[in-house]
Amino acid sequence: MGRFFGTRDGIKRDELMGGADGIPVSIRNIEVSTDTTIQRGMLLASATTFGVFAPATSSDTSKVLVIAENDFVADSDHTVTQAFTSGKFNREKIILDESLNIDDFEVELRRQNIILTSIKPGTINKYDWQIGN
Repeated sequence: MGRFFGTRDGIKRDELMGGADGIPVSIRNIEVSTDTTIQRGMLLASATTFGVFAPATSSDTSKVLVIAENDFVADSDHTVTQAFTSGKFNREKIILDESLNIDDFEVELRRQNIILTSIKPGTINKYDWQIGN
């Protein structure tokens, strides 16, 4: 998995985000279980909007879905982190278990205003950077 964000020649990029074309980005606090390790870009699921979120599994395709905003390690005193609840994201940067396919979650993500796009080469400058389209 490549870097999510960085600066090159003074221009910032964030490969998790799929573009700034008017789709609103929302972030909110979510709860995760104690001793859970979350990575930025990880797809998380819960049975209810304000329930406890965990990394998505194959049985979570119709649950409430969010995308982790930051790396986070939960312990007994800290179980609240932040996640994206809407926005446009590059499908290649969504973190899932290797046995899962992001395509299986796309319909439900779209219903929840999380739009997936794809990274395309050569669309930003002479260095052939990749961004969503």
